[in-house]
Amino acid sequence: MKDGFLKKTGKLALFFLIILIVSYFFIPSFSRKKVLIRIPPGVTSTQISYILKENKIITNPYFFSLMVKILKYDTSLKAGVYEFTSPTFFSVVDKLLKGKVKTYRVTFPEGLPKWEVANLLAEKQIVDRQNFLQLVDNAEYFYQRFPWLDAKDSLEGYLFPDTYDFVLEENPVGVVGKFLTKFEQTILPLYHKMSRDNALSLHELIILASIIEKEAVVSFERPMIAGVFYNRLNRGMRLRADPTVKYALGSFNVRLDTQMLIYPSPYNTYIYSGLPPGPICSPGVDSIKAALEPAQVNYLYFVSRKDGTHEFSTTYQEHLQAIEKYQLGYQGG
Repeated sequence: MKDGFLKKTGKLALFFLIILIVSYFFIPSFSRKKVLIRIPPGVTSTQISYILKENKIITNPYFFSLMVKILKYDTSLKAGVYEFTSPTFFSVVDKLLKGKVKTYRVTFPEGLPKWEVANLLAEKQIVDRQNFLQLVDNAEYFYQRFPWLDAKDSLEGYLFPDTYDFVLEENPVGVVGKFLTKFEQTILPLYHKMSRDNALSLHELIILASIIEKEAVVSFERPMIAGVFYNRLNRGMRLRADPTVKYALGSFNVRLDTQMLIYPSPYNTYIYSGLPPGPICSPGVDSIKAALEPAQVNYLYFVSRKDGTHEFSTTYQEHLQAIEKYQLGYQGG
């Protein structure tokens, strides 16, 4: 009788043990939608188990620590920021082993200056704004990795506009590297293919394309705007491009007045001839193509019609008439 009771008790205990193990390994520990946790670099598997317990990812840190050591995973768990949704033991371990960190997809539209790129990255907690800008203004740091770089001081213009995947608190060197790699993959083949008859260097091309990017609203006008700027450069005329002044002032949202147009900056193409010393934003492919293949036009001037398009003129007299027709004050290119 006693032996039978012990057998039944033993079977019952084994049954509950199996249920316990199965529930620990295969049943989610919580049903909340999302939990973000940070595993710092250099922590041990035991420390990781306590971090998981504190964030209610697992229920038993001792058992977790024991199991990863038995499975010989204890030295292979990776640092990073992870997102969990109703995790099981195996799903937690799988993420930590493979380093499946939480990624954030960020889209950078064409025409952003470096400070707006930095702001967007900082808002998403990808990098510290100031650290990123300091790195962007140290182009020399990237010369060895990207020997094609023609930038002198700043990487303005080379932070290629596209959609990227980042992790929280990513290494800023890696972030800048992603922009430059995308530029290298997208623009260098285009430049080598289309620049045979173009006298501009890569850096000069990006400078001009960045001005076109900020002047153009509708895509079909980009080659015409490029043609105007080439005509001015070839004749030794100043570009007189409003966006270059706005860049010098540190804001593209400012409404220019006559006093601002004489702002003493080498970027001010109202008072200095030729191209400014560097790009004023990161141009997109269409603006770069326009700079590579400008429209063959005789225009020397253009003025905004205030509907996204421009009125182009060959003579200054025609330009003055266009200004009178479309503008209350001088707002033209």
